[in-house]
Amino acid sequence: MDLVDLLTLNLSRNHFTGRIPEKIGNLKQLESLDLLMNELFGAIPESLSALNWLNFLNLSHNKLSGPIPSGNQIQTLIDPSIYEGNSGLCGEPLPNDCLEHKLSTKNGHIHDDIGHGESNLSWFYVVLFLSPASSHFSFGCSKQTYNYSNVSCIESKRQTLLRFRDGLTDESNRLSSWIGENCCSWEGIGCHQTTNRLVKLDLYNASPLHSNDIFIYCKNCLGAQLSPFLVNLTNLQYLDLSKNNFSGIQVPTFLGLLKNLRYLNLVNVVFDDEIPSHLGNLSCLRHLELGGVTPSLTWNRLTMKDLRWIVGLSSLEGLVLSGVNLSAVEVGLQTINMLPSLTRLELVGCGLFMNPHLSQVNFTSLSSLELGENNFNNYMVPPWLHNLTGLHDLGLSSNHLSGPIHGLFEQMTSLVDLNLGENLFDASTLKSLCNVSSLNYLDLSLNDMQGSIPSEIGQLSKLQVLDVSSNSLTGVLSEDHFAKLGELKSLNQSENLFALNVSSWWVPRFQLRDIMMSSIKVGLLFPAWLRTEKEVQWLDMQNASISDSIPSWFGVFCYEIYFVDFFNNNLTWNLLEFKQMKKSPPDGNSPSIVLKSNKLDGSLKSFPSYIYELDLSQNFLTRHIPLPDVGQTVASTVFLILSDNHFTSSIPEDLCKLENLKYLDLSNNFLSGRVPLCLGNLPDLLVLNLANNSLCGQIPSSLGNLGQLWILHLN
Repeated sequence: MDLVDLLTLNLSRNHFTGRIPEKIGNLKQLESLDLLMNELFGAIPESLSALNWLNFLNLSHNKLSGPIPSGNQIQTLIDPSIYEGNSGLCGEPLPNDCLEHKLSTKNGHIHDDIGHGESNLSWFYVVLFLSPASSHFSFGCSKQTYNYSNVSCIESKRQTLLRFRDGLTDESNRLSSWIGENCCSWEGIGCHQTTNRLVKLDLYNASPLHSNDIFIYCKNCLGAQLSPFLVNLTNLQYLDLSKNNFSGIQVPTFLGLLKNLRYLNLVNVVFDDEIPSHLGNLSCLRHLELGGVTPSLTWNRLTMKDLRWIVGLSSLEGLVLSGVNLSAVEVGLQTINMLPSLTRLELVGCGLFMNPHLSQVNFTSLSSLELGENNFNNYMVPPWLHNLTGLHDLGLSSNHLSGPIHGLFEQMTSLVDLNLGENLFDASTLKSLCNVSSLNYLDLSLNDMQGSIPSEIGQLSKLQVLDVSSNSLTGVLSEDHFAKLGELKSLNQSENLFALNVSSWWVPRFQLRDIMMSSIKVGLLFPAWLRTEKEVQWLDMQNASISDSIPSWFGVFCYEIYFVDFFNNNLTWNLLEFKQMKKSPPDGNSPSIVLKSNKLDGSLKSFPSYIYELDLSQNFLTRHIPLPDVGQTVASTVFLILSDNHFTSSIPEDLCKLENLKYLDLSNNFLSGRVPLCLGNLPDLLVLNLANNSLCGQIPSSLGNLGQLWILHLN
């Protein structure tokens, strides 16, 4: 018996081994796939890209490797945590690219590894034993088979979509495919393959929310009005309008008439006013997301005064209300507690009162719970958390929580991600967490921790992210504190009072991507162990008490890194010329290098023009301004800060080759000669500071061409 009608497959927290079979792509109706915490290995099958209705995926904490498939629905699942704990995976949404990954075609088939035949048989038996039972499951809604383009379009639904489109603003022409007779082939539309019914409308905005260019983000947003003609799509099961901009309008009450909806996502669409209780009529709904934060625009202004209508969503498995103002809700948590099927609950930044007492805890199926920025009674961790022993993710950040929590997390044997940042926990909390061996992510930043870091932290062998920054921790960190942290990828110890004391020949077991050790005592010598770190993307050691010469290998080290900051140390160098940095990095990365406020002297002849930011200010550099080495690469330099040095000679016209330059500061040097006319040809220049030099001649009239200029200092 096959499982072609299967909607949800949850095999998490077992001991399955082997590869994920390619035939999993035959489950065309699958909406949720959870394989968390097994021992699966090999590549993620490309057939997952064929699951057009997949809206929940969790492959974390296995032994998977190779590139993450792209295309279709799978590329909308952009949360990197769904792949974490698989050190061999690469590609978006993970930060590590698949530059040189080569995967033979054999690895995509479950029958190729004879030595693993028994492991793969375990998948066969899983399907075999689940199949008879699946016929007895009922989700209360009709099961459908979907197809995007091989079916005809019902004319009345096509007209409905056109009326809906006419009410939208679409500056980037995202709906340009909405022409012709067959609406089932239009972008974002899904139809049933036998009845032709329109069952999916996915207009999610795929543009990055964290874009630095707000105009580009808004241009990709759909907006204006949501037409009530949508109620004519009576068979609609999937509606995603997230990350668009419907500022100034309310969540439409007519959405409560779409009785067949299973998935509704309205996150980051900037709705106003109160969420209508009419949504409580969506009894088939399994996943509901409202609110959220739109970093490039503004906070959502959604509120709720009564949550009791949510009890009508008895099939709900995922509820995300982050950013919705729930401060006026009186029995919010008690109401949500009546949803026994809930596995994911996110209420970040809601201001919700967290009742410390629940007479009976019903939502024990929760695997992910995010309660940051809320109102906890007496700032204490509620005792009902002890009942949620199956939690995988727990977030309690920014709640001013304090008090003893000993024994709480030891019961959560599946706990992987724990965020306790921005609270008032003391160092005893950190010591108690050293016993939670399942931890992969631990954030205790911005707390009230004093005293020393226990060496037992080095026994958390699965830990990938550790953040204890911005505390008052003291003492010495030795090699014992990192003894078994071979999986560690991100380490943030900044803003503390302790010292790092490791031998000069220490070779860490980890390969870090992020190293943040600002304002701690790294040691007088330049840390030699950095040379063994081959995957670093972010390095922050400002104000780290280093008094040494920058080693010759530093230029190579900077070659494939995003950010290097050694501000406010006592570093010197031996004519560092970036000799190994003559070509742009393989991933197109434009690094930032900050060596401000050190003791660098001598001259620097040139620097690679693909450096995004170069800050060598407040040093003792002499002779001429270093020239950008443009060569065959694109000039990517945006920030060039060389102020407060001893540079002489004139301002070189080669700086005008930096066509993307926005910030140029050459102030407080000994420069002479005229201001180059060509500086007026830098269209994006925002800041030009040439103050306190010995320049002469007329101010070039070409500077009047700098229409974007904010700050001009020529005094």
